[in-house]
Amino acid sequence: PSFVSSGTVEDLVAAGRLHPECARLFRIGKTATDWGFSLRLHKHQDDAIRIAQRGESYASTTGTGSGKSVTFSIPICDQVLRRRAQGDRTPRVSAIVVYPRNALANSQAEELHRFLELGYPEGQTPVTFARYTGQENSEERDRIAASPPDIILTNFMMLELMMTRQDEVDKAIVRAAQGLKFLVLDELHTYRGRQGADVALLARRVRAAFNPDLICVGTSATLATEGTPEERNIIVAGVASKLF
Repeated sequence: PSFVSSGTVEDLVAAGRLHPECARLFRIGKTATDWGFSLRLHKHQDDAIRIAQRGESYASTTGTGSGKSVTFSIPICDQVLRRRAQGDRTPRVSAIVVYPRNALANSQAEELHRFLELGYPEGQTPVTFARYTGQENSEERDRIAASPPDIILTNFMMLELMMTRQDEVDKAIVRAAQGLKFLVLDELHTYRGRQGADVALLARRVRAAFNPDLICVGTSATLATEGTPEERNIIVAGVASKLF
């Protein structure tokens, strides 16, 4: 099915709803030498941006290929850019995005590379990210600790370890995440039963350790398939509320 269309990222920038740099970050067909063209948003992506900017949590449960990652990537980047524009340039982790499998984290890292790094000189991207899933070597981990990124891509087991083991790298990241703004759980439908309970408790520890008022975001394509849209929304909201 076609998703209801909204304006482009440039339209939102022109309306003052997004930081101006978002118009350069979120473009389609961007390469190292060509900025491509502005990303046209679906209505559910526009809705997510509005909700996040109100400081509210939300769940995005739209079909495969609907750009669910954009529903949190743009609000996160906008928040980071606005914080820097206000003069706060302290290196800190603003968002932790949790995936059930490393393959999904790797895929998201590739997408963020296209949006956040292409077109900018090396080391001068306005919003930084890093994968921290256990696949990294000691040099990569040390680099993350020395220069904390704005966005960390991880899995729930690694996040658990990060918060509990007494490793200097983990402790440095935990310090940098004080005041965390976003906690994102991708593939909400995978967190059920005992694993779901583990992840729900982890989400509570994250809020207690970093920021009780952080914005919680969940994404899934297959949470509820029966009933009216309103009934499905109630089911999805209930699942997200239990997890977070």
